[in-house]
Amino acid sequence: MAGCLGGGNGGPVLRVINSAYQQQEDEYRAIFDEFEEEHDCEVEYTRSDFASAPSEAAQAQAGGNPYDLLMLASPGNNVFGVQEGLYQPINDVIEDMGAEDHWREEFLVQIDGDYYFAPNTGTVSTLIYREDLFNEYDAPMPPFDSWDEYHTAAETMTDEDENLYGSPVFLGSNHFHGILPLSLLHGRGGSIINTDDEVVYDSEETVEMLEFMRDLNEFSPQAAHGADIPEMRPPLYQGTYAMTWYSTNVIPYDIEQYNPDLTGDVQVAPIPAYDSSYEPVARLTGLGHGLGAETEHPELAKDLLREITSFEGVMRLMTAQPASHVPAIHGILEEDDLWETDVMQDYEEHYRDLVDIADEYGRVVAVEENEGHINPVTGQAVAETHVISSVQDVILEDEDPQDAAEHWADEIRDDYADQLND
Repeated sequence: MAGCLGGGNGGPVLRVINSAYQQQEDEYRAIFDEFEEEHDCEVEYTRSDFASAPSEAAQAQAGGNPYDLLMLASPGNNVFGVQEGLYQPINDVIEDMGAEDHWREEFLVQIDGDYYFAPNTGTVSTLIYREDLFNEYDAPMPPFDSWDEYHTAAETMTDEDENLYGSPVFLGSNHFHGILPLSLLHGRGGSIINTDDEVVYDSEETVEMLEFMRDLNEFSPQAAHGADIPEMRPPLYQGTYAMTWYSTNVIPYDIEQYNPDLTGDVQVAPIPAYDSSYEPVARLTGLGHGLGAETEHPELAKDLLREITSFEGVMRLMTAQPASHVPAIHGILEEDDLWETDVMQDYEEHYRDLVDIADEYGRVVAVEENEGHINPVTGQAVAETHVISSVQDVILEDEDPQDAAEHWADEIRDDYADQLND
């Protein structure tokens, strides 16, 4: 939904696009309203949905009406925006605000040596599970030590007579559904691109991941295959899924909407590694907003960027939708105000588990698939569904996992040849 805040003052107009959830959207609007008053300007805010944000931003720039600040819903989308020339570096903003003294290190990433994004809040992908059902069926309880334990739990929790399934397998053709197989691949020590910027998706690790996804599908209803992103969560609360997975933590709000009796029975855990010799890798989002490549008001836009990534700005966004995000800057978790909201009072232990997963295992894999090595091609390969396509071929087309791994590795090599050869 787009619209001008304030208005009619004849000052500069800043155009902002992001994909905030409703509660944070309302807080952004309040922040923008105050910024208008302070800076004698207008802020025109577009809240775009997840899938269309990149194309909306690209079309606006091509049409001569570019956005001044952009946050395109996911790391993959944001990286795509950099590659398409929608952003410009903001090294001065990052350095002026203290770089790693202000931001948590895992959120602050560079592309080709430049900072393009100023993070404020982020999300972490986790397994979500019904502790009450696990107890009822005496299944191995997350966090799982291995894929074998994950498989055993999914099998134990599948009771078709009761319309209960251990672990849904989502096969939609969007980048989000590629996160589970990618997380499993990373938890096996594999990757799409290695530290020499070579495509290694046709590895033994990829084949094992695809085999595991095929096996996991035995404990998934077919209806899950075509589920869109919003449809991934409700069946958990309605008793059809024993566990699922997601990114933004909306468990408190889902419980209120779908099954209020589940307070205290829905928990989070890392997507498991292959076995105890490997560590889970939890995919972080939260690259944050960046400066439009063709903004006519760069300094004013940078001031707004500083506002929404300041301590006060981040605190406002965190308390607008408590427990849903993890802070991308230091100090927020030590603030009493964060823990005094009603949601946090009910879900403090649950939220601390979420933060611990982000702290211990979190990485913005779209640009830092291999720790310490920046590689934006991974984000594009996920965003353009190469990963989930390989899983689709194995499960829906009964393709041999080795053949699928080799085929999609070749597709990645072909599609990103120019970038990989730079």
